[in-house]
Amino acid sequence: MKTEHLAPIAGKPAGELVSIDKGVLDELLERFAQAIGAVERGNNRAGGVKALWTCVDAIMRTGVQPAGCAPAPH
Repeated sequence: MKTEHLAPIAGKPAGELVSIDKGVLDELLERFAQAIGAVERGNNRAGGVKALWTCVDAIMRTGVQPAGCAPAPH
């Protein structure tokens, strides 16, 4: 599976300060953390689906469950 790497944050200070309420900042940071978690869960699901279909393809071609493929839940 290919991992996408994002460019590091490299914003330069503009010299213009702004004020934000701590409660608003806390909520923004919490939402940002939730978004990161959602992306991670989506990536994990995508990896699981890819692994599943790789195993299914191998079983359909050979009739044998390859090593490393988990048995189907009952």
